[in-house]
Amino acid sequence: MDEQTARRLSDLTTEFYARTAASFSATRQTPWAGWERLLGLCGITRTSSLRVLDLACGNLRFERFLVERAGSVRAWACDNCDELVPDPPCPTTYQHVDLATSPHEVAAPACDLAVSFGFMHHLPTVHAREELLATLAEHTRPGGWVAVSFWQFAQDPRLAAKARPVADGEPGDFTLGWQNDPTAQRYCHSFEEAEIDDLAASVANMAREGTRFHADGKSGRLNRYLVLQRRS
Repeated sequence: MDEQTARRLSDLTTEFYARTAASFSATRQTPWAGWERLLGLCGITRTSSLRVLDLACGNLRFERFLVERAGSVRAWACDNCDELVPDPPCPTTYQHVDLATSPHEVAAPACDLAVSFGFMHHLPTVHAREELLATLAEHTRPGGWVAVSFWQFAQDPRLAAKARPVADGEPGDFTLGWQNDPTAQRYCHSFEEAEIDDLAASVANMAREGTRFHADGKSGRLNRYLVLQRRS
């Protein structure tokens, strides 16, 4: 994909969230089922004291979830849609960053857990996805955990029927509308397993793969989670 097309698709997504922030946030209040499994895999309990980095934090629902599941939480959160971000449920440093173009601007210490949920599919190039994953790994302490989700909506008949291929995009590139507004469109990529393989390999020098699993949605398979552990 050429740079101009990638920028256009990223701008489309930015405009989508600025326009639909209130209605989108209203539908994104409950925790994802996959988060419970993630905490178990990472050994996080109600006595855990966590420092967490959340890239594309949205309305901070992951932080609300952690506050209920861990002993204490200190968060560093980044997004480029300030309208989505509410008052935080825990001590939080928020930073406005365009993660599609400038993940290197993320400022955070080495955290116990670094995550990005519901965002990787908005990055229109392999390079941008690799940069985001590398940023997460770079801000994770040795032995800490990195977790990302990959939306596989093309495997869901209902969602696949609503998706429209990007004419000048790559395989798996689509636009999706919002509710009953045909003019509200965002760019989304539906991932294949081989793409996740390549992304995990791109940070293998920093983090070893722990596991992958499916979760979320009525099927329990809407998202594919990749969990990595930072090397010493």
